Amino acid sequence: MNLIQDWLNQPDGMATRLRALRTRAGLASKSLAEANGWPPSKVSKLENGKQAPAGADIDAWVRTCGGTPTEAQELLELLEQIQEKHQDWRRRMRQGQAEVQTSYNELVSKSRMIRHFETVYVPGLIQTAEYARRVFSEMVVLHDLDVEDIDAAVAARMQRQQMLYDGTHQFEFLLAEPVLRWMLCPAPTMRGQLDRLQTIVGMPNIRFGILPMGRQLATTPQNSFQLYDDLAVSETFVGETQHDADESAAYLRIMERLWSDAVVGEPARQLIIDASKALGATHGGVRGSDA
Repeated sequence: MNLIQDWLNQPDGMATRLRALRTRAGLASKSLAEANGWPPSKVSKLENGKQAPAGADIDAWVRTCGGTPTEAQELLELLEQIQEKHQDWRRRMRQGQAEVQTSYNELVSKSRMIRHFETVYVPGLIQTAEYARRVFSEMVVLHDLDVEDIDAAVAARMQRQQMLYDGTHQFEFLLAEPVLRWMLCPAPTMRGQLDRLQTIVGMPNIRFGILPMGRQLATTPQNSFQLYDDLAVSETFVGETQHDADESAAYLRIMERLWSDAVVGEPARQLIIDASKALGATHGGVRGSDA
């Protein structure tokens, strides 16, 4: 079960309350589906937290089950909470990627401690402009975005990097070693990015480390995540989910466990150098023609 399903299925959650409404009305799942022109599987998915409802689904469900306007409003408010907790990328980027980057600028500005664990990308705060451009170009295609504001998105991300030097924030960047090796862009772009990482090693307000390959790990690096003080953010292909309270504390504990297997300082720098040298045998980027 994923985190959104947990949220939907909690004792007073959306799925639980929808099921209670139908049960109270004495309606069979099939009858509820037929009354609203839904496939029978939809009722099951909504009641078991496999799918979040749309606002129109809630209105139809409450009406068919004889619920009150107050119950409908409470469920719609729950839906808003779910949408705040999990935001799919296409919806979040509908006004362009620059707006999303600006929101992250504000989040970093308000945070004292910023932590990143990454298994795929170099963290945005330490990307070069060329590497960032490659990432944003992919997002346009991956999410079929209508707005192509790549230049503005790159500029916003580069603006955020000024906070690395203003003396008011502490940063932790922990990268799985494959991040240094993934050919997400042409070799010259990747070489420039690796050179940039070398400048980060040893900065006084930055803890930088690499989780090396070829070493037994105490904790499996399951996915990338970020921590902004007490707020954790995890990202997938389709969206991002925010975690606070107990979930955020769990991510912090995981981060510390991952650090226990990391290399820092000169050993980390050497891994970067080794990755850069390996680019000499690489002819262009595997997926980098759109960079």
